[in-house]
Amino acid sequence: MSDIKRNQRLKTQVVAAVIRKENKFLLGKRALSKKSAPGYWCPVSGKIENGETEESAVMREVFEEVGLNVKPKLKLNVFDTRDKSAIIHWWLVDIVEGEPTLKNDEHSELGWFLISEMESLKDVFSEDIELYKTLSLQINGTKCVLT
Repeated sequence: MSDIKRNQRLKTQVVAAVIRKENKFLLGKRALSKKSAPGYWCPVSGKIENGETEESAVMREVFEEVGLNVKPKLKLNVFDTRDKSAIIHWWLVDIVEGEPTLKNDEHSELGWFLISEMESLKDVFSEDIELYKTLSLQINGTKCVLT
């Protein structure tokens, strides 16, 4: 096994849910008490548990954090977190049932945002906005490839 693959296996594996409703995306403002990205607006996300598939993890995390039943639709991307401590597996999901509500202490707020509104948020990761922009271009019929 190469050193790169070994390092990837040792990193924490995380799923992130891209939840879309019309032209807006759901983000949660991470609670200030959280170790990872406190106070940042982020997609619903969480660790993949041992023996769990990415699809199961994204469904579980979304339900636990915001009470939505979702169905994974498409894996969009995989990349390291900014601090290189984890690998994020990004999934586009469809809402099956429910309205988002704060279900635990992960977030202090939830909101639906247009891309332009995300860009005006103070605490949001630029790489997250780029992923949402690329996805929006795809959804709206412009040819582009997620990398």
